[in-house]
Amino acid sequence: MAQKRKVDYTDVPEKLDNHIFYGMKLNKEQTEFRDAIWDKNKNIVFCDARAGTGKTTVAFATALMLVRYGLYDGITYVVSPYGESKQGYLPGSIFQKSVIYYQPIYDAIEACGENPNIVISQEDAEAQKYGEPLVNCLTHTFLRGCNISGKVLILDEAQNYSVDDLRKTLTRACEKTKVIVIGHSGQIDLSNKSLSGFEKCIRHFKSKGDKRSSFHELTENFRGWVSQTADEPWIE
Repeated sequence: MAQKRKVDYTDVPEKLDNHIFYGMKLNKEQTEFRDAIWDKNKNIVFCDARAGTGKTTVAFATALMLVRYGLYDGITYVVSPYGESKQGYLPGSIFQKSVIYYQPIYDAIEACGENPNIVISQEDAEAQKYGEPLVNCLTHTFLRGCNISGKVLILDEAQNYSVDDLRKTLTRACEKTKVIVIGHSGQIDLSNKSLSGFEKCIRHFKSKGDKRSSFHELTENFRGWVSQTADEPWIE
């Protein structure tokens, strides 16, 4: 098992302007999103991002740095199972029931040069003995009664959470938790799009006028012209 790195807090950068940041080249919107996550005064960071904008990668990469520098104990990644209430009846462990929803975080982990089979906590993973798991993946289905403290909490595909699901998930976060809420309000997969709580949640936190919240949008699609054009509003 890998040993935990001893942290010299004098090495923790105040800002990431000159940091190599996994070799990623970020545009202005991505940089502002990253810096808000890194800001010790921000408790919750929202990002409404179009397809292909790197929202999960930037969120995870910054969260991973917060953990690597010893500022948080780990990362809890939560995604919506698109309203599939029968998820709990599927065979296997909680991880096995939910793994089909975790592709975005797998891609983000690989983009940071990490091995998902090592850094993701998996109760049945033989590869786990070769490294220290840093990421706990869940769907919100299994969050009732949990307390999340000392972690970076990432809520992905937040447009597919209902108001109740978002409230349930966010109320799991204790004071020593950094929360990142990312989604795409233009791609709601719920059968009734009006049930999505993502934009409602953003409006709720904005109404408080509290500087501990931060709000961002990512608009540049890096996948290419087909993806960008398909993501635009279609003519009826």
